[in-house]
Amino acid sequence: MPTSDPSNFERLGRPPSLTTRVEQLMREAIARGQFTDGKLPTEVKLAEQLGVSRETVRLAAGALQREGLLVKIRRRGTLLSAPTLPDRVPAAPSTLLAYLQAGYQAGPAQAEAVTRSIAGMMLQGAVEEASRHGLRLLVQHAPHTRIGHAFGDLPPRDQLRGVIFAHYGEEKLLRRATGSGLPLVLLDHDLSLPGVHCVRDDSASGARDAVRHLAALGHRRIGFVNWRQTDLNPWKLDGYRQGMRDAGLPRRRVWEVAVELTAVGARKAVAHLLSLSPRPTAAYCFNNTLARLLIDELRAQGLRVPEDISVLGGGGEEVPGLTCHQADWYELGVAAVRVLLRPGPPPPKPEHHLGSHTIQPGRTTAVPE
Repeated sequence: MPTSDPSNFERLGRPPSLTTRVEQLMREAIARGQFTDGKLPTEVKLAEQLGVSRETVRLAAGALQREGLLVKIRRRGTLLSAPTLPDRVPAAPSTLLAYLQAGYQAGPAQAEAVTRSIAGMMLQGAVEEASRHGLRLLVQHAPHTRIGHAFGDLPPRDQLRGVIFAHYGEEKLLRRATGSGLPLVLLDHDLSLPGVHCVRDDSASGARDAVRHLAALGHRRIGFVNWRQTDLNPWKLDGYRQGMRDAGLPRRRVWEVAVELTAVGARKAVAHLLSLSPRPTAAYCFNNTLARLLIDELRAQGLRVPEDISVLGGGGEEVPGLTCHQADWYELGVAAVRVLLRPGPPPPKPEHHLGSHTIQPGRTTAVPE
């Protein structure tokens, strides 16, 4: 029978290291929910409480971190779990406004001077007002028949704060545009569409003032030379007719003529006015550009302005010496941006903002001879 060798000893169990013991204590404390704020005390504080070095605490915490029990975040400390993050970080508010500017042509490569002069002033006002709010203006000019394509080419909705449609009023496209959810403003036009603001000059009031000014000089036969696109600005014709009624003056349909805003259009208007008997002693023109072209054609026909016929312009470009009424086109551009940026959802009922006109006396109107 074998006997035990007295020279053999039982293997002694190795006591756990100090780091392991600290690790176990921390694990048990976490399991008990001892750290109610979800955050471990600092390494310095734990080392003081346990009577060990900071290095021992750091090594023990590192082991628990590898197991996923702790999370270290720079400048925030050691947490029991990672902070909850949102599924999606909210995008910063857009700083981009779209400005779609419609142009009009009388024929191939022949632009009409319907908005050329006022468009620049309105755009300048819009650009400067947007800049004051830390915003940028994305400007796109297109023929009025291509504005729909220009709208479709705009950046995605979440990259825009809103859209300004300048000199445009096609209802079908604008109804579709309201479906984008973007704030919309019509500049230099007016429509009754839910959620769409409108900013324009008060053409009707300006036209009434023009007729009143001519009537005060003694004119009783006042003609109106309108733009051929009468549906895009019906207010000026309405104002002219109302002004004639207010002044108690006779009104004849033949005194109203609609032409394109070009030299060709002015030539047709003069031919029409001179064919009338008796002919008007004064002509009120849709805008200042048409008034300038009309005066050139009248003088080419041998007539004197204002001795033979007075001419009054309906606003727009600055024509030296021209009697006209004029709006602050720059301020209309400013107003369009302010309306677009107004906080809150678009109103269900559209708001209509009108810029007033003032008469600017010149040398093209006088008492009829």
